[in-house]
Amino acid sequence: MTASAKPTSQYTAAHEAAIRAETVLNAEVAARLATEFGPKFTARGVIAKISRMSDVTYVRKAKVTKSGGKVESKEDIVAQLTALTSANLDGLDKAPKPALQALRDFLAA
Repeated sequence: MTASAKPTSQYTAAHEAAIRAETVLNAEVAARLATEFGPKFTARGVIAKISRMSDVTYVRKAKVTKSGGKVESKEDIVAQLTALTSANLDGLDKAPKPALQALRDFLAA
């Protein structure tokens, strides 16, 4: 293959139509489509194809903590603490996250 030759896609117009026909494009749908498309397709490959298609949108899985809770930044917790105390808490974001969460929960109670 020469440097100017463009590799051909393994996705046909029928594959792209099947992707566009889905109402929600997420990891589960990508895995199902990969199975339907055949053994040379993977869920990750289908997700990559969806990402390259400009007229469809892939919905990423929401990030969760190890315990299954919502991911929150220390900056968000400090902002909540600032709202609860009406004090200047600059630098508090250097404290450990569990300590900030415990302080927020105590002040909110």
